[in-house]
Amino acid sequence: MNLPKRLIEVDLPIARISAHARREKSIRHGHISTLHIWWARRPLAACRAVICAALWPDPADENCPQVFRDAAAKHLVAFAKRVNPIGINDEKRHLQDHASPESLARWEVFAKNKPSLDPTDSAHQNVLRFALLDFIADFANWDNSTVPAYLETSRALTQAAHEALGGEPGTRPLVVDPFAGGGSIPLEALRVGADAFASDLNPVAVLLNKVVLEYIPKYGQKLADEVRKWGAWIKEQAEKELAEFYPKDPDGATPIAYLWARTIRCEGAGCGAEVPLMRSLWLAKKANESVALRIVPNLQEKRVDLEIVNDAKAKEVGEGTVKRGSATCPCCGFTTPVKNVREQLAKLEHRDRLFAKLVSPPMRPKTEFRFPTATDFSALERAKTKLHQLMSSEDSRLIPSELVSRKPHSVNRLPMYGIEKWGDAFGPRQQLAMVAYTKLASSISNADNDPSTQAASILLGTTISKMSDYMSTLCIWRTARSCVAHTFGRQALPFTWDYGEMNPFAGSAGDLAEGLEYLQLLIEHVAGSINELAQVHQSDSTIQYLPDGCDLSRAPFTRRFAARLG
Repeated sequence: MNLPKRLIEVDLPIARISAHARREKSIRHGHISTLHIWWARRPLAACRAVICAALWPDPADENCPQVFRDAAAKHLVAFAKRVNPIGINDEKRHLQDHASPESLARWEVFAKNKPSLDPTDSAHQNVLRFALLDFIADFANWDNSTVPAYLETSRALTQAAHEALGGEPGTRPLVVDPFAGGGSIPLEALRVGADAFASDLNPVAVLLNKVVLEYIPKYGQKLADEVRKWGAWIKEQAEKELAEFYPKDPDGATPIAYLWARTIRCEGAGCGAEVPLMRSLWLAKKANESVALRIVPNLQEKRVDLEIVNDAKAKEVGEGTVKRGSATCPCCGFTTPVKNVREQLAKLEHRDRLFAKLVSPPMRPKTEFRFPTATDFSALERAKTKLHQLMSSEDSRLIPSELVSRKPHSVNRLPMYGIEKWGDAFGPRQQLAMVAYTKLASSISNADNDPSTQAASILLGTTISKMSDYMSTLCIWRTARSCVAHTFGRQALPFTWDYGEMNPFAGSAGDLAEGLEYLQLLIEHVAGSINELAQVHQSDSTIQYLPDGCDLSRAPFTRRFAARLG
């Protein structure tokens, strides 16, 4: 049998697919990127389009089986009639609102069946080719990824193509991804009606793929209910255990986040003032709110005091104390060179200074910045004492003790600033919080022997792991949104002079409540768009668990590469 070309080898509406892929970067609700951080995650829109185009043959190719042409014509006409039904319904509104103008015109003609689509006519086969490409372009739209009309039609076309090209009736085509990573390709393979085999060497990738491709489709709504129940329990228990370390102000104001700066001693002659290392003096820089700090040198006591300035003007706000790694003392004006700054920090001849906090006052709609109180400093001391006790217990194993790499070309520069172990990148309260959340999530797996509860424990573990991205001393403060930015803003770990610390149960960006909301939406999206499980394994790409004699000659992309290998 002479195999026909697949659609991807003939044409692809790249401009329309790319537009959907770009838009997808801003999608959060239900997207797999909200499960956990993963680098170089492939856009679902592009993967969905490429898999469809790789699985479906070109109906205008002379070697395309007629049975596929007949099936494609049948399913596309049926789809067109759902876009243009006789009456008005919700499905019609959605399909028409989220279809491209090019596709709408084509579906209107198909729905009227005038002229009648004849898949045996070579001219109509060309029309059928571009109808499939239009369908693929619109299916790449995130808003159509869970729509039954698109899911049912794509799966019917995938099955028709598989059987027409020699697949056994009742079986499905197999998409193999030995570098599964974030899971975009196997997820989209399941969505369009194929079987998927996903493997990766990285255990984090394997776990993420098991969550999305095995646990969610297997347990569905029951898993969502378990996650909701146990997530609320973790949140309640953690708040009870940690509340004393995040005290409210005397007027009842709830702290949302704390702002810290690392400090050094000025090396100017006769000075020795403690200099807070600050990149910028801005606290909030938004259209309706501008708050900044004003440095007040205290020459007599050789320290740096601060004032909070509301409605600050740009010309009134000075520069920070650190620039290109060297620090300038506001008291005497001496600049400590970057080498000496590093030496002081590496020798731990400094302390981190809590200099401000963002609070939500009771009965007021707006947040406000305040200076820390004696109660805050007392809470910090209690946290240090508690952490010291924890380090003498078996729970100390929950704090990362692995050494940070000192390779010259490593992506991080932490060891030269005194962060020798990964646990050193977290403050005392952050370490206590992560230990508490980790223990609570682990305890769920021992609650009963229900497999869905075990799966819920794993899902909540990934959410807590993602939460740690917002709970390190490498989190900068985002003045544009007045919130903590996550640690991995890019694929590196730069040292931060000043940083933000969120209150983990005050509704701040990155806290558990936000993570649980995203997790619920992810479960809903995945369970509503795939109904089959993939096979997920941890393995080297050269060592696979596929059975001997497994025929991959019909799998996507393989035919082209096999021909090259001869």
